[in-house]
Amino acid sequence: MKWTRNRFLLLPYIVLLTILAVVGCSSKKDPSETLVVCGNHSCGDLVMVTTDTSSDGYHYLNPSLSPDGTRILFTADWWAIPSNPRFTGDADFVNNRQMILFPNQVGIEPTLDLASQGGELVRLRERSIRFGESSPQVVSLDDDKTTPIWEDDTHLIFSMRNIGLNNQYRMCRADISDPTLAPIEFLFMEPADATPQPRQTQHLESVLSNDRQWLAFTRSSCTEPDSFETCTGTSLWVLDMNTAGDDDGYDAVAFPVTGEYSRIETPRWSPDGSKIVFSGGFDVAGSGTGAGTELFTVDFDTTGLDAGTMALDRGLNRLTFTSRTAGDPISGILNRAPVYSNDGGSIFFVSTRRAPAITLHDRNIWRIPSDGSLDPTIYYFTRSDDVDPTVLPDGRILMSSSLGFPTEMLNRLELEAYQAAVDNPENAGLDEVQLRALAADQRRQLEFFEGVMSHVYIYRP
Repeated sequence: MKWTRNRFLLLPYIVLLTILAVVGCSSKKDPSETLVVCGNHSCGDLVMVTTDTSSDGYHYLNPSLSPDGTRILFTADWWAIPSNPRFTGDADFVNNRQMILFPNQVGIEPTLDLASQGGELVRLRERSIRFGESSPQVVSLDDDKTTPIWEDDTHLIFSMRNIGLNNQYRMCRADISDPTLAPIEFLFMEPADATPQPRQTQHLESVLSNDRQWLAFTRSSCTEPDSFETCTGTSLWVLDMNTAGDDDGYDAVAFPVTGEYSRIETPRWSPDGSKIVFSGGFDVAGSGTGAGTELFTVDFDTTGLDAGTMALDRGLNRLTFTSRTAGDPISGILNRAPVYSNDGGSIFFVSTRRAPAITLHDRNIWRIPSDGSLDPTIYYFTRSDDVDPTVLPDGRILMSSSLGFPTEMLNRLELEAYQAAVDNPENAGLDEVQLRALAADQRRQLEFFEGVMSHVYIYRP
């Protein structure tokens, strides 16, 4: 049901929401809370950053703000922005995720594409690297890129999958002083990568500590691709940035901080660098594999590293306890993408647990004390997916959402469209009802983008 197409139902629905109890998913007693609805999203200051209406339904994900606050970085399909030269045909790489630089600006009006709003595609300079039996390998730089972050205002860190590396993801650094031809370096390579029989190993979801000294990432390994018998689990590793890129990454120092489990993902550092929060499977808590994921923290302490006796899972602590209830997805409830507040007192995260009084399991943003002492409470909610939160220096949340154009913006645009229709001499013969219908039709065209695209937004309650 589209809110903007059934506005006469809004008042009774709000009344209904205020009297319904929470349908929660916690092993603790759920708090009594109601969902306050403002338009088609939670109440608060919502800024829509990207406002393009690309008909192919692109998704802009993993947004992060540059240290100087002037640009936003996110991933998108190659076709989301015109490249120079413009590629034609059916090349596989055009379906891969690429990195987009975008001005940190308020999107005032809908536009046709990202380029018209100042968006720019990051193009990487081709290079080669030692790998396997037939090294060196020429690295194809049009392959998939994921979870890019800022090292500083002119350097990005990201994981890139490469055909020349047996379709493995490796962490790279790019100098974007010239985004149209950015040179890259590999930060960390597996010792086995330089042997005739490299293991199938993935390095993903890297994140820098606030002091820029350590890079946490997830690592999994297989002797044979897609073979459960030869695959290890996933673990959380940390790279010493003082050694990153040494000898093309072969001399870089990286080490595990957790054991291997069925699922570890989306790590983030605490503000003081003493802990890492991450999403993990139930076996991290010693509860079997099960379905779904929970949030955990682990202490970051390098004691014993030089001697090779550093303890794994040091101070491991489970933050969320999500129970199964009737109507939950068979796959279980997913709690992921945690991020600390600036003061370290709270953790925001994405969960598919039920929002208050809502039976759907869309992904929304929740909050929990950083020690897990209280049940999660909802922080931001739409009737669509809300993902990839990042806390900005001023406390606002930068995120992706498939909300579409917020009701507040649709209201303003419809009013402007009506006034433009009134002022247009060609509409002199139309009555009030017809003029309103013209404006409403323009609004309906924008309503289509709810659930079709994932745009970038900034939110503060």
